[in-house]
Amino acid sequence: MSQPASDSAPAPESRRRHAFADRALTMMVCVIVIDVFLLSPLAEILGGSRHWGDMIFSVVLLLGALTIWGNLWLADVFVATSIAAIGARVGFMFRPEEWLEYTGAILAAVNYMILGYLLARRVFAPGEINIHRIQGAIAVYLLAGLVFGQIFQLISIGNPGAFLVLGQLATHARVSPHLGYFSFVALTTLGFGDITPLHPLAKSFTLLAAIFGTLFPAILIGRLVSQEILSARR
Repeated sequence: MSQPASDSAPAPESRRRHAFADRALTMMVCVIVIDVFLLSPLAEILGGSRHWGDMIFSVVLLLGALTIWGNLWLADVFVATSIAAIGARVGFMFRPEEWLEYTGAILAAVNYMILGYLLARRVFAPGEINIHRIQGAIAVYLLAGLVFGQIFQLISIGNPGAFLVLGQLATHARVSPHLGYFSFVALTTLGFGDITPLHPLAKSFTLLAAIFGTLFPAILIGRLVSQEILSARR
């Protein structure tokens, strides 16, 4: 009598789906790197608005989430918040009211957190640790910088003068284009001193960003190494 196939053996469709999801992690990190290191400084150099770039970035991430995670309910929430964030940013472009900017920043922060969780699910899913998963972990780290950037935007909107720029009290309009840069400076604990948090909330989240940026790589390396060891023993 022939033995039934083992339940632990993945189906070919499942293997292809997991392989595609891993490759999609590389696509995600490429998109995020282009936004953080190309679109953001380019918008500042040209003196234009970041809102169009933010909307394009949100649409790309939205399509990527649909491609990777299918009908997962959290991906549906991500799609909903992406559409709402894009709507808020379009509204702010035509009617620059504070509540629209505030809403857009909140939705963007939620959006990035959900996407970070979805990426982390794939990075730490059972299976072999490969270059795609390592790149996915880098994407999670970069998304953390984007989340903190939106939090700093919220603090600046609600508390004008929450940051100093080159030692001088700065309005939200003055400091807003630089808060994404400041977020990554805080995350990597560089501390150049050109932008200084002044408000208690700004100081608190700057410390939180520095702690996260320090602990995340150490925890990540330990987690990936232990997962690779467990995968090799199976």
